[in-house]
Amino acid sequence: MTINQFSSGLESANFVLTSDPVHQAWNAIEKQKQINPNAEPSLFSEIQPENPTIIAFGTPPGSLQGQEALVLSSNLKEDNFAHFEFLCNKTNPSFSLNQAAIKLFQSQYHELLQLKEKLVENSKSKTPSLVIITGQSVGGSVATLFTLWLLQGLNLSKAKRPLCVTFGSPLVGDEHLQQCVLQFSTWKSCFLHIVSNQDPTPKLFISRKPGAYKPFGTFLLCSASGCACFEDPDIILDQLVKTNSQNQECHYGKILGDLKCKALCNVLKSTEAERDSLQASLITQLQAIGILSQKPPSAEIQSLILRMKKHETKLLIQKKKNSDSDKKLNEMKVYMAFLEWYKKDSKKHKIGYYDRYRNQGNISDVNVNEYKKKLMNYWEDSVTEVENKPQIEGAHFRVRWLWAGTNYRRMVEPLHIADYYRDGGKNYKTDGKRPKQFILLEEWLTKVVKPEATPSKSKRDTVGSSLNEDSCFWAHVEEARILCKLVKNGSVEEKERAVQELKNFEADVYGSLKNYALSPEIFLEKSSFMQWWKEYKAVVEQPYSSLLLEFMKDRNYEAYKEGRFI
Repeated sequence: MTINQFSSGLESANFVLTSDPVHQAWNAIEKQKQINPNAEPSLFSEIQPENPTIIAFGTPPGSLQGQEALVLSSNLKEDNFAHFEFLCNKTNPSFSLNQAAIKLFQSQYHELLQLKEKLVENSKSKTPSLVIITGQSVGGSVATLFTLWLLQGLNLSKAKRPLCVTFGSPLVGDEHLQQCVLQFSTWKSCFLHIVSNQDPTPKLFISRKPGAYKPFGTFLLCSASGCACFEDPDIILDQLVKTNSQNQECHYGKILGDLKCKALCNVLKSTEAERDSLQASLITQLQAIGILSQKPPSAEIQSLILRMKKHETKLLIQKKKNSDSDKKLNEMKVYMAFLEWYKKDSKKHKIGYYDRYRNQGNISDVNVNEYKKKLMNYWEDSVTEVENKPQIEGAHFRVRWLWAGTNYRRMVEPLHIADYYRDGGKNYKTDGKRPKQFILLEEWLTKVVKPEATPSKSKRDTVGSSLNEDSCFWAHVEEARILCKLVKNGSVEEKERAVQELKNFEADVYGSLKNYALSPEIFLEKSSFMQWWKEYKAVVEQPYSSLLLEFMKDRNYEAYKEGRFI
């Protein structure tokens, strides 16, 4: 697998170094130092208002020594500072932040809130400007926190993602924060952390509190020899620890300028003997950032190279999985298309697809069962993945595929219900037998789509080919048929309860018809609904009148099919 594989860390670094935003960010920090060297009273300055908008966070005077303490987000919430709770998810309900950085953030909260509101409003314009948020040392830590907070307020389906560029900044949080951020699929690319191997600040908290701090985002690690980009958090931690940082101030402007001019071809010569292209590229990266100088590498460095190789191989496997996921999605579309055909074919035989499948009288019913299982497995995994995402990310993701999930639920859940009642089941909804994926898909839809006061013209026009909006409709029909038997054979109390529940169901059916929320297939000659209607008329006390009775007696379902009822 590794013969034709390589790591693109050097190429990514070269791209970053020659891009404008990195140099614009550092120039903004230099201006911030001139405008407000002590970062007081304001912690930040808007260096450039547009094209791009650049916000630079300053570094207040004082040492970071002894500032490695962490504070739990749950404790912040108890202190009425819950502005980062949106990051929490089911897997990570709490996380920890660097206490010094969060205190600086809190001290400027009202000013930062005004800045956030301004940037969110600007993002809604027809031609929104790129926003660069930057800072050095602890100023970069606060810039990171502000960028996270800003991302929560942006509509990323329309707005440009901001870019946070930090220089020599310490890490801001623990592993749980890292996992929370990584759950947001597009956020990782918003953070670029530039670190010199001569700067002791980025690894300050790591050495004083081993294992507590974890990185996220892309790290551009630099030395006098060159630089390389890394994204794997564990590899980044290893490399930060191994850098030979000195207790001196780093001039990132000079470092960036020198590296931009440096040719990488001179560095590559030292790896010509390597036959493994992946290992050669990794060794070159370690040489570029100043970690590998001796040849052959020490056992410790060889162990690091091995871990880096495993990470790159893991990325390759993940790319293949993503490709397989796309193929899987296409397979699901084919299965749904077959169910659409099955639905239309059933109608030709004067029976709905629900009852045809329930009766299991044709070889195609067996195929439907296989497709149903595959679709349910696919959507169970998809729903679980979204459920575990942070609330804001999950909501954004749901909006994009919720309609596909709704169509799946309305098509497939009736088949699941048919299996359940064919096997003698009862109380599908009330006894906890309904699969969680259907429950969540329905809940998410109600949060996004508000019910219409009256059915729209398009809803009327397409009712002939529609599915039941309530995917549990057939479960209600099955329960109604059971209630009819109870009216005939049950005790006096059971009969009274059953009659009242039947009348409630009847009223619900008529209400759904008024809203064009039921498929006309329920009126097909061999449908369970029509069987229920015959059974219901036989057990209900006479004389009896109701809106649904008049509807059925006048055969208004013929007009309903064409969208002409009410």
